[in-house]
Amino acid sequence: MKKVSLVIIFIFICCFSIMHSQSAKKQLKLINSVTLNDKEFFEEISFQNKFGYFIIPVNIGNESYEYIFDTGGYNTLTSDIMEKNALPNLMDVQVGSSNKLKSKIALTQIPSAKIGGINFKDIGALNFDFDDSPQIKCYTNGGLIGKSIIKTAVWQLNAKEEKIMLTDDIEKLSHLENAIKLKVKFNKVFDPFIEAKINGKKVSFMLDFGFGGFVSLTEKDGINLSSQGMVEIEGEGSVSANGVVNESIFIKSLDNFEIGNMSIPNEVAHYAKSNNYNLIGTEIAKHFIVTLNFKDKELFLTPIDKMEEPKLSFGFNLNRNDKNMYVSRVYKDGSADKKGLKLNDVIISINDEKFNEASYCDFYDYINELLKGNENIKLGIERNNELQTINIAKRDLFN
Repeated sequence: MKKVSLVIIFIFICCFSIMHSQSAKKQLKLINSVTLNDKEFFEEISFQNKFGYFIIPVNIGNESYEYIFDTGGYNTLTSDIMEKNALPNLMDVQVGSSNKLKSKIALTQIPSAKIGGINFKDIGALNFDFDDSPQIKCYTNGGLIGKSIIKTAVWQLNAKEEKIMLTDDIEKLSHLENAIKLKVKFNKVFDPFIEAKINGKKVSFMLDFGFGGFVSLTEKDGINLSSQGMVEIEGEGSVSANGVVNESIFIKSLDNFEIGNMSIPNEVAHYAKSNNYNLIGTEIAKHFIVTLNFKDKELFLTPIDKMEEPKLSFGFNLNRNDKNMYVSRVYKDGSADKKGLKLNDVIISINDEKFNEASYCDFYDYINELLKGNENIKLGIERNNELQTINIAKRDLFN
């Protein structure tokens, strides 16, 4: 099961408090500012689906950057982009990310950014370098394209073909004949929310493409969810722009998940103590061609054929710090747990390969690809100054 074996990254950023006596209303206006003057356009943009995150090219100044397409986030840019384009610090704000960690950052405005052939101007953006979250740097060298840009146009995401259609006229799009049409509601900071049903009960979800899974719940809703199967994952919790919290993540099987008039079988929900909202993430694009028409408060979901995927897992995950490669997560009673793998075990080798000289992102990409596969994994472990070898097979998540 791919998403279970990956770090769950919530990277939407929400305004948290007021700095320099600036009013919250003024902050929100600036952070959501964007101008789109182009008319009658239709662009086809190729994107990369990297472990569940949609990466699109964005041109700022004279360079192109890889950006995460994030319906639940604000626009961001790195210090390098700010310096190269001599962008000012208009004000400082303190922000909190979805796992409740906080940081103080600069708010600026990008004069112009081009996506496809379309120019977006005067874009409010937060200066984020993701230094506390090296995993996120493996997805982007620019930042997030967020909700203020997304709500100015119509975006149709076809994950199977890895294409986005960008237009100002929804009538120019195909794949809408059999689409499910949903209303989108926005809260005071313009986060988009839709309704779906879990086990017949209506639930409000934030549509957050900064989450690379399918369904994530708040701790309260997760605990109250009746389920035939549950797994607890111990170790590092959700990763956000501000870093990582250590907490257990729980996975429950969903008896029935409905969106619109369509029932989606054999899905799971994640939840943890730090979760602020119920989320639907990018894995919705495994089931539908997704058309975002936020300017008219609409979402269209066009069903696509999808093969059933068994919920399999090796039952562990790895991370790396300046000193060691280590076990960052263990699934209770999972395959790795039953073989004796322990949280924070130091990993010397993976399938007899060592990664001492590899960059963090090379290591991170390798681990994610490895955990997607089905071949047994051999880990060389150093524990109590002794070397051990553990062979781990992939097996059913709940059995």
